[in-house]
Amino acid sequence: MIETRGREVPLSYVVTLLVGMVLGFLLARFGGLVARYPVESALVAVLVASVAVLAWACREMLHDLVRRERPLAAPESEPLPGPRLSAHRPPNGVRR
Repeated sequence: MIETRGREVPLSYVVTLLVGMVLGFLLARFGGLVARYPVESALVAVLVASVAVLAWACREMLHDLVRRERPLAAPESEPLPGPRLSAHRPPNGVRR
C-alpha cells in the first residue's frame, strides 16, 4: 500500500497569504480613497500596525506568564527562563 504524505505548510505562510489577499481586496475596493486621502491612509496604516504590535506584545507577555508555572515533576535544579520582553528581576530585586 502506498503511503500518502501531506505537505505541512507553516502557519506563517498561511497568515501571509491571508493578509495579502485581504490587502489586495481592500486596495481594489478602496483604492480611490487611498489616492484621494494619502495622509489619512498612512495614519490609518500606522494605527493598524501599532495595534498589531501591541497585540503581539500582549500575547508574548501572556505566554511568559503561563510558562512561569513550574510542573510538579520538574527538578528544582533547572532554572526557569526569564521573560523575553522585560528585564528579569530575581527574587532579591536586583537587576542583572
